Amino acid sequence: MLTLRDALESALVENPDDLATHYAYADYLQEQGDPRGEFIQIQLALEEPQRSEAERRRLQNRAKELLREHEREWLGVLANDLLPPREELRRAWPWPNHLTEHQFARGWLDSLALRTPTDLVHRTDLGPLLCLASEARLLRKLALDYDDGLVEALLASPSLLNLRIFQLGQPMILGYAPVVQSPLLAELIAKLPRIEELRFFAQGYDAARLFALSNLANLRVLQVYDLNERYPLEVLAASTALGNLTRLLLHPYGACVDLTGVRAIVKSRHLRSLTHLQLHRSDLGDVGCTEIVTSGILKRLKALDLRHGEITDTGALILADCPDLRRLELLDIERNALTQTGIDALRRVLGPALRGDNQQTPEELVQRQYLYEEDFA
Repeated sequence: MLTLRDALESALVENPDDLATHYAYADYLQEQGDPRGEFIQIQLALEEPQRSEAERRRLQNRAKELLREHEREWLGVLANDLLPPREELRRAWPWPNHLTEHQFARGWLDSLALRTPTDLVHRTDLGPLLCLASEARLLRKLALDYDDGLVEALLASPSLLNLRIFQLGQPMILGYAPVVQSPLLAELIAKLPRIEELRFFAQGYDAARLFALSNLANLRVLQVYDLNERYPLEVLAASTALGNLTRLLLHPYGACVDLTGVRAIVKSRHLRSLTHLQLHRSDLGDVGCTEIVTSGILKRLKALDLRHGEITDTGALILADCPDLRRLELLDIERNALTQTGIDALRRVLGPALRGDNQQTPEELVQRQYLYEEDFA
């Protein structure tokens, strides 16, 4: 027979944004003498903006007390991997607490990150445990610095139905980051019905299949970095599931975003919500600037990032002559092939909204140096 607790938890899994059910669940737990009920009520109260600073500090302190006493219980089978061992074991087993990060929201495990381990510590394999952990049923954010079989293990997990943000791999730091190979990435993303933000710093997956997935209707952010093959942007542009995508961020590895793909993106009838478009390491050049202008996409873009490319003063003048360019809040055209003439033409239109310094030298352009440059802030 289904208990009231089971019914409330099932309702939360079905609709995790329903605050009324969260309050009802907290009340039920408190009636049962379960301290997690108080913890849920405190976290819900902290979401209310009208709380005074003094009240917020009091609630935060009480939440920390409850976590100190009960966090291991509330994490269930995940506790040994996410928490340091009990006091009596710490001397025998130094805890690598930099390897995992997690947070609670509304009394549930809300975010989880697995960081790249040091040479002295083995990687934590939480994939199989996540498949068993009922405590992760409302997990909203998952970040994996590595794969090593984690993605395959997660294919069997029922805990990802409510996942909203997923990241695999990590950005280059000082020119280096481990290369993540993830052949089953598209298969995993196909199982995420509520996903809103995807960030990939990985290789080895079927990008065409991923771009064609039909379950991405809620996707707002797609960042695809370090793919070392041609980006099949025609597939992405033809997807009818990406009507809510607002940010498309591309930065290949040792390849380029070609003009054909750029043309498909800017002329897509389905990417109607795009406001931020990043096309790094692209050979779109001056012809691509014409494609951008004639497509009409500048009427709705807020930010256009064309760093690392082959645009010359001719392309800069084509952009500057378009009345819609002044709508942009940011145009980043650094590391192309502009002279001061092209930069000045754009700056007269955009003022401080232009980033145009640090252009390539003629020698760098001949060597296509931009194909090997990393992202930078």
